[in-house]
Amino acid sequence: MNDIRSLIRITAFIILLTCISEVAKSQSTDSVFTLKSSIEYSLKNNPSSTIYNNEVEIARQKNIQALSTYLPQIAGNFTIDYNPMLQTNIITVGGMEQTLRFGQSHANGAVVQVDQKIYDQSAIEAISARKVNNEIAQLNILKNNEALIYNTSLAYYQVLIYKEQEKLLRENEKQYKELLDILKLQYDRGVIRKIDYDRTRVSANNITSQITLIQTNQTLALNRLKNAMGMPLETTIRIEDSSYTQTKADLPQAAQLNLENRLDYQIMNQNILAQEIDVRMKKAAFAPVLAAYARYGSNSFGPEFATSFNKWYDYSAIGVKLSVPIFSGFNKSSQLKQSRLALINARENAKLSMQNYKLDYENANTKLLSSYTSLNKDKENMELAKEVFETTNLQYRQGTASLTDFLNADYSLKEAQSNYINSLLNFMSARVDYEKSQGTLPAYINQL
Repeated sequence: MNDIRSLIRITAFIILLTCISEVAKSQSTDSVFTLKSSIEYSLKNNPSSTIYNNEVEIARQKNIQALSTYLPQIAGNFTIDYNPMLQTNIITVGGMEQTLRFGQSHANGAVVQVDQKIYDQSAIEAISARKVNNEIAQLNILKNNEALIYNTSLAYYQVLIYKEQEKLLRENEKQYKELLDILKLQYDRGVIRKIDYDRTRVSANNITSQITLIQTNQTLALNRLKNAMGMPLETTIRIEDSSYTQTKADLPQAAQLNLENRLDYQIMNQNILAQEIDVRMKKAAFAPVLAAYARYGSNSFGPEFATSFNKWYDYSAIGVKLSVPIFSGFNKSSQLKQSRLALINARENAKLSMQNYKLDYENANTKLLSSYTSLNKDKENMELAKEVFETTNLQYRQGTASLTDFLNADYSLKEAQSNYINSLLNFMSARVDYEKSQGTLPAYINQL
């Protein structure tokens, strides 16, 4: 019995060690992401990347479809006809009308025909649109990548800001714990009043509650980051230390807006080109279509189905066909008018878009400069408030400052820290918006 109990204890101990080992292993293998690696993951794994890559393939297949209209078209037909009543014809012979019936009850036919367009202006215009369609598809991929970079960056920065907030709160929590230990001794000895000790405990508890809230917000922000990256939400990840935010808080060099850098502008111009080609295609629909064809076939006839396949009669033809559109019930003219109006609208929308691009840049530049100024002021103010708090804290411990002075200095420090954190997030968001308005967001991220 003792041996069995010993075996059970050993087994339980081994299982416990295995569980601890697995937990430690899972914790040590948590993926650590930088901003760059987050963006790289997003570009590779976000479902939208697959969608836009498929759009490129769709554009390629449409190009093949457009080109196929000028390639030979080969078709084959095989028919089996049964004529219950043969057609009756009347001929006149020697002034007398005679009734004749032509054909057989069973007729079979097989034919192969090759058609080759010689001239079709509408098809030529469709083929010329291939390059534009490819360019639009490629630009849409870059535009989607830019959107992924933008969303991932903002989500990543939000997590970093929460980490910075938690770091500051942890420092405050540590100071309060040290202070509470001292105040507890003073209270036990009757040096201070209970109300002074309780007021300090309230402030310490508030910090603990704020840390809990920040941790919750950080978890939510991590989920938003994983969602932006296209990562399963159940995946456990960590990001690099929030000191990253302080080393990147700088202003870019002054630059003029170059619309050619904006993907929206490039896509807009390509769409206008595509619409111009569509107008030409609608015009070309009024032009004649010239085509050549070659046909080879064979027929067989018979009064009975079984004997109708016994003998075949071959025939062939080579010719040229000119199709001239005369009247289509105003269908083609209506399509041409619609296409022309769509082109006018595209050009007018381009004018509006260009103004919006300039407005985006001016607003982003103004926001960036303002947030940078606020960030520096709030950072300086936070450092000053920290010095005041440390001095007041020391004086309070020495008995030369009141608890009210200490709590006021503490409140000022927390307010300054909160303002700094908000300014830091505003600046980092403004920097991303600025680079996006310039069309240089991917290049900016690559140099980080």
